[in-house]
Amino acid sequence: MDVAWNDPPNASELIREAMEWHFGPDTGSPFWLSRAQTLDFDPRKDVSTVDDLRLFPNIVDELRDVQVTDLIPRGYPPEAGQPVIGESGGTTGPPKRVIWMPETQQRATDWHAAGLAEHGPIRAGGWLCMGPTDPHMAGTLIRDTASRFGTVCFLLDLDPRWVKRCIARGALEEVDLYVEHVVDQAEWILRSQEIAVLYSTPPLLEALCRRDGLVDLINERTQIIGWGGTKMDTATRNRFQNEIFPGAKLVGGYASTMIIGGMVERADAAADAPAVFDPPAPFTIFSVVDSETGKAVPYGERGQVLQHHISRGMFLPNNLERDTAVRVPHRTSEVSDAIADVHPVEEFSGKPVVEGVY
Repeated sequence: MDVAWNDPPNASELIREAMEWHFGPDTGSPFWLSRAQTLDFDPRKDVSTVDDLRLFPNIVDELRDVQVTDLIPRGYPPEAGQPVIGESGGTTGPPKRVIWMPETQQRATDWHAAGLAEHGPIRAGGWLCMGPTDPHMAGTLIRDTASRFGTVCFLLDLDPRWVKRCIARGALEEVDLYVEHVVDQAEWILRSQEIAVLYSTPPLLEALCRRDGLVDLINERTQIIGWGGTKMDTATRNRFQNEIFPGAKLVGGYASTMIIGGMVERADAAADAPAVFDPPAPFTIFSVVDSETGKAVPYGERGQVLQHHISRGMFLPNNLERDTAVRVPHRTSEVSDAIADVHPVEEFSGKPVVEGVY
């Protein structure tokens, strides 16, 4: 487990090491050591392959109430530092919480930065992230990635939960006012600072386009527009790239709280093709499955995203994400799928999924 995500070990070796760490009495977290007592198998003896991970229950809903300190593996010495606590957006109910130990945060950032670097050199200038900050991890990941490129990152005051609550109760006028408030913050930065990289969501990118003069300003000054957080179909992507922002390069990203990190789209994909995302397997493993049977769908077909995260800082197996995607072969891994054309499900955990500005 003590290796960079871009230098992956054999999957079975990683899994066996992770089982010893997370379920060893001296190294495992209080959460997993307690949870192990309820399992009808012994993770240290019975789990050694990716298929074996399906033995575990999906425990992510338990992360809404667990004491976050119980997620910290006992094997970490005090000098390892304290974790960053990440919360989900509350799309499907009370937020779920995960931890990013300092080493996890470093490796997730290194992976994200390496993916962005594949899209070519980035010129000097600040970055602007039009996404949520703490307790969400989007702003943290973008800010830390900017530091890898030796520059600063501007963050906004953005609460995606409030927007989703307004949408759910039909208060669309309030949503519009809040979006204008977010665009105001971005405009102040875009007009006063040299911004080379702009991260935004599709809804906020649309809102930027409605503000006088900002499209021309972004085309003139900004080299990369990173998008993510909500869906963007190929037609919308082509419109943004070819008609609205021809002066910048659009680069997609995919992440969620439960993934413990984020990934940048492949740099070699065709311009008119959907963005393809390869997770850092075997640390994060995707399977695109039939939501009814749990079996993998054929390549090129749509299914729901099932993911496992395996690192020293966190173990999250068998998590059915709230997204569907087209199954694509991973470019380097034999144990993980890549995903393309990501869309949210309409209902998750018995509740409708509300997409807001993030």
